[in-house]
Amino acid sequence: MRIERGKNVYYVVIDLEWNQYHNPMWTPTSRSGVKMHEEIIQIGCVKTDHNMNPVDTFKMYVRLAGGRRLDRYVKKLTHITDSDIASGEDFVVACPEFIKWIDDVDAIFSWGADDRRVFLNNVAFHSLEAPACPWYDGQKIFASQKPDHGSLGLKNIAQELGVYVNLTLHDAMNDAILTAFCMRNLDIEKGIREYNAPKKTQENANEPAPIHTSKTHRHQSQQAAWEEANNGLLHCPQCMQSLEWSGDEKGTIEKWYKPATCKTHGEFIIKGEFIGQKYTVLKLSFYEPTEDVMQMIEGKPDSPAKKRRRRRKKKAANKPETLVPEEMLARAIAFAAEKHKEQTRKGTSIPYIVHPMEAAAIAATMSDDACVIAAAVLHDVLEDCEGVTQDDIENAFGAHVADLVSAETCSASEDASWKERKQTTLDQLVIADEEQLIVALSDKLSNIRQMKRDYDAIGNKLFERFSVTDKKMHAWYYRSLKDVLEPVSRFSAYTEFSKLVDSVFGRKRLPKNEEKQTN
Repeated sequence: MRIERGKNVYYVVIDLEWNQYHNPMWTPTSRSGVKMHEEIIQIGCVKTDHNMNPVDTFKMYVRLAGGRRLDRYVKKLTHITDSDIASGEDFVVACPEFIKWIDDVDAIFSWGADDRRVFLNNVAFHSLEAPACPWYDGQKIFASQKPDHGSLGLKNIAQELGVYVNLTLHDAMNDAILTAFCMRNLDIEKGIREYNAPKKTQENANEPAPIHTSKTHRHQSQQAAWEEANNGLLHCPQCMQSLEWSGDEKGTIEKWYKPATCKTHGEFIIKGEFIGQKYTVLKLSFYEPTEDVMQMIEGKPDSPAKKRRRRRKKKAANKPETLVPEEMLARAIAFAAEKHKEQTRKGTSIPYIVHPMEAAAIAATMSDDACVIAAAVLHDVLEDCEGVTQDDIENAFGAHVADLVSAETCSASEDASWKERKQTTLDQLVIADEEQLIVALSDKLSNIRQMKRDYDAIGNKLFERFSVTDKKMHAWYYRSLKDVLEPVSRFSAYTEFSKLVDSVFGRKRLPKNEEKQTN
């Protein structure tokens, strides 16, 4: 690890709020071609000493340029008004002021990786320079030091740690304060030391893990994904300065390696991977140029499992897309009905196929993508139907549907406890993209609808049909689901899900000093 520390004595904990542009036609594009899918509207920071004791704060609203308006969902979530935004500064003024304010800090922390990604994208959009300061994901440090954690949502973590602050959440300043208080429970120095320590990947123990990864939004072409990555993601993982390409590219169009150099921290190896068929995401993985990494580039023999995955992807790539949406959905329904034909819903005589059909109908209220709706129909076949493999789904419906179904399948081991399985599901959803969250919400809403009907009929006897009969455990799981599914809370399906969870399990009681807190 090559970070030089100790020059300064402060940390900064930052939280950002941003506007969202869901329609590509409305996404702002700079003259240099940088697209800004999320536009920062509020910056909130707490400057602390190395023990996370606050010493200063920074808060600023940021104006929307070009006549752009606040998204309705963003208004509801953040309670930020048009007049608040109008009172702010342009980003080209706010950003330099922020950078000047952090001139005496060692490191920046945020809760999750999105704040760094959005900040760097906004910096690139306005052709500004990023601050030369390392930026760490506090959520990642927390997860490594507290392996028995529940949902990684900030509010949930604060409650787990007994951090009760009477603040309205989804305000940048308040969220930064709460993050700082939560991080006081961590060994920050250890977290920094281990943050970029060499690791082995879980899927291939012979391959080194990257020190940093980032990925673009979904695009309709590889060129568009490349432009976003090249203009907004190519920053040093150590200090955030822009990287410059510095050597020849090796590999294929789909997967390649190329060196890039930071003026301060030297050379890195960037691995680029184009992922997806209908839509394309470019994932960038950053490596230090160690001997293991150079062997990986030169084609070190892969494990049998990786060879199988490569053959499967190649087969899928060569397979012509012949299914129109109507054919895909009809085939998915027939496939699921056949696999679930001997099954019924737990504790009832209702044919199981009713559940995935309802999940598909819910998914259709949030997405018109046939792959997403088909995945909702098929979401349980890997986990609950003997003999069905991901290859089977990929061969019948394509790699994208197979990936969505796999993401909805719990990856915990067979001997894991009920809580371990549920925690694994929650952890998977924390890092899920929007399409995966839509499939998950469709499944969970269908489940809670059935639970509500049965709960109204038989009360707490409902929970006797489950392997875990403690209602409190189910309440923990469904309340945690509300947290991890919040990124898709703009959909009416989430509102219904949230109300049904409260109806079955009741609202979680808060300490008296937190009763007035709103989300």
